[in-house]
Amino acid sequence: MLGCIRQMGVQEGGPGQLIARHGPQAHVCVHSCLGRACRPCSDAELLLAACTSDFVIHGIIHGVAHDVELQESVITVVAARVLRQTPPLFQAGRSGDQWLTSIRTPLRCGVRPGPGTFLFMGWSRFGEAWLGCAPRFQEFRRAYEAARAAHLHPCEVALH
Repeated sequence: MLGCIRQMGVQEGGPGQLIARHGPQAHVCVHSCLGRACRPCSDAELLLAACTSDFVIHGIIHGVAHDVELQESVITVVAARVLRQTPPLFQAGRSGDQWLTSIRTPLRCGVRPGPGTFLFMGWSRFGEAWLGCAPRFQEFRRAYEAARAAHLHPCEVALH
């Protein structure tokens, strides 16, 4: 999920890449970042976020812009699939099969573009999408399938 977004430990990759120094399997958890340092999400936090977030989007990072004045970063996401959104935050693009959207996060989290597909999860604040967790899609699938096999998944998530 955006590799791992941490204030420390993020290195820049090429266009469309977000790479974390502490490993490609890490996730970001921004819920706990509001007022504290950003840190990776645990598998339990990922599963809970998938069930309780205002939005859950499967997509790729198109770009990241940083606004120093507002102390926030804006992640532009090309969403292949919107699994949930309450309230409606995202609208389909012209092709109808992909969605282009913006998701905000605190600047101190050090977001950079990263390769691969992610599951972006977060909440709506005053009509804007704010990032909660963003695991790589395959990493979320691994955690979800393991929890499901153990009958410990908190809700059903339609991954296909």
